[in-house]
Amino acid sequence: MTTQRATQYRRRLGLVAVAVITTVSLAACGGGSGKKSGRSGGPGGSSESSEAPKNLKLGQAGPEQEITSYKKTAKFSITPTKVTEGKPADLKELGDDKKYKGKKVAWIYVKAKHVGGAPAIKSAMVMGDVSAETTAGAPATKFILIGSLSSQPADCLGNNGKKELGGEDIWKKGEERTVCEPYLIPATEKVKAVTYSQGFYKEPLKWAVR
Repeated sequence: MTTQRATQYRRRLGLVAVAVITTVSLAACGGGSGKKSGRSGGPGGSSESSEAPKNLKLGQAGPEQEITSYKKTAKFSITPTKVTEGKPADLKELGDDKKYKGKKVAWIYVKAKHVGGAPAIKSAMVMGDVSAETTAGAPATKFILIGSLSSQPADCLGNNGKKELGGEDIWKKGEERTVCEPYLIPATEKVKAVTYSQGFYKEPLKWAVR
């Protein structure tokens, strides 16, 4: 399916948006406490094996993370690279001003590389444990869109980092992609840090944005 046809298909689906509230504690539920205690049984889960390093900044790789998907576990290098913040007016096309009043979208980009473990893994949820912290210290809200906003950056390609739709999404060892997903934050705030949940028993990784 060409990019143009895929866009038209998404438009036919309509712009249905569902906001899934993620807090530090809720995000931690997905990570588990051991190296292979991520969300098993579903399309993808993750966990990690290192203490949270301090003073990370965008563009610096964090500790390798284990992501489990379809009963296979692979190691990924996770590097948040940038955050692009939209405007409150971007949400008007969703037709629910009351629901999105005082909100705006933050598009978070992460460079992910398959570095070890299973030589190939299907549908790894690289962004599954990624979130953000605002200047007020509150967590961002993961924003799930069926379709797309017209304000979505052209280089923001979703969790799989690919323009193509359909077919199996297979990550092979050594493969690197830039993935990107939207989050909701208060219109008056900015993203202070990108975070990565490390489970119940360890602090999340944090990359300073400013």
